[in-house]
Amino acid sequence: MAPIRVGLIGLSKTGWAPIAHLPYLKATDKFEIVAVQNSSVESARNAIKLHGLSESTKAYGSSEDLANDPNVDLVVCSTRVDRHKECIVPSLKAGKDVYVEWPLGKSLADAEEISSFKKQDLAIVGLQGRQAPIIATVKDFIASGKLGDVISSTWTGYGGMGGDVAQEEYAYFADKSVGGSLLTIHSGHALDWVQKALGSTFESTKTHALLANRRPIVKLTKADGTVISDKHPKTNDDTIFVHGSLASSVPVQFTMHGGPPFKGNPALDWRILGSKGELRVTASGVFLQIGYPDQKIEFFDASADQVTEVSVQTDKWDETLAQPAGNVARVYELIAGDAEARKSLCSFEDAIERHRFLESLEG
Repeated sequence: MAPIRVGLIGLSKTGWAPIAHLPYLKATDKFEIVAVQNSSVESARNAIKLHGLSESTKAYGSSEDLANDPNVDLVVCSTRVDRHKECIVPSLKAGKDVYVEWPLGKSLADAEEISSFKKQDLAIVGLQGRQAPIIATVKDFIASGKLGDVISSTWTGYGGMGGDVAQEEYAYFADKSVGGSLLTIHSGHALDWVQKALGSTFESTKTHALLANRRPIVKLTKADGTVISDKHPKTNDDTIFVHGSLASSVPVQFTMHGGPPFKGNPALDWRILGSKGELRVTASGVFLQIGYPDQKIEFFDASADQVTEVSVQTDKWDETLAQPAGNVARVYELIAGDAEARKSLCSFEDAIERHRFLESLEG
């Protein structure tokens, strides 16, 4: 079977595309990168050379030119969220399949506008935490009955970003108008896989939130720590409290803090209380869709008064690819599969519902 021909938007020297998308795309025979689009043709050519792609790979500096390439089957967009619309709408209009990173748009209205141009069945958004083995393990453990009936769940995380210091490279993260924030990205990913693991979605009428920007002025620094400004404005919220009930009636409390965790404590502490004990998931970061070497699941068996570690499921991608690329690889494998397999992916329609829920939390 001929490989699916990929046009990749946003292949820079560093960032998400080279560490998460490229490892799988260069290793598989199910896909082939035939084009790269960056901010300019020169930038795209440099990326092609830097990452050792074929000399036949086309270099584009505009989304329209990429959309007009008849040799591109699937357009993959890995750019800042406020650039998603300009990058993928031409390909949507052209009827090409599209895979774009989460969030779909910089707002609900933006996401709805992007989706309005969709003509094809395969238009998906990268909420790849759904494919993470650690989430599958939690879901299967609950289904096994060892936890008993799920009583409640509490999730506490520290986003790293959103604290009192912002690095120049991520200065846009302080600007609410861009659309990338602790709410949309950190919480958006986490709330999606929490709901998937627990097997039910939040009931909007029984969910409430308190959001606050407690650090309206932050320090802006270079990557090496050199201070650029002591008074950089921040308009995004850095404190997110959500509590509500799932459709299954399970109460959930979700708390996201900006900045680092208490020294020596995990950045993520997720508990699922059951009638027979409690499941605890910990990690040094909140992005389980990326993965961490120290991520861990533990089970407290109340009747035995004993804590044991739960083995996380693994597959070949855990053995062949570094953690940032593993779950993205699983997304690509589903894209290359049949229509039934693709149902577990996040469609544009599904993403809009996620956007709608997040905006409802802002009141």
